[in-house]
Amino acid sequence: MKRVQATIPVPYENIASLTRTAIATKELVEALAGQTGAPADIAVTWQDLLNLGLIKPEQVPKGLGSDRF
Repeated sequence: MKRVQATIPVPYENIASLTRTAIATKELVEALAGQTGAPADIAVTWQDLLNLGLIKPEQVPKGLGSDRF
């Protein structure tokens, strides 16, 4: 099976470059979320590990997802 290269182009100050960067970012997020691509390429979350019983709640690092822009 051929793996898709998951790189995001560096955006430059022109519409074509910004468009390529936005589309690459969108495609990567969709693949990691399982909306497109192969099931083996979906990102594994801490919640997945908890649901499978592979870790205990106290093993999830504290403060994850708490950073706000």
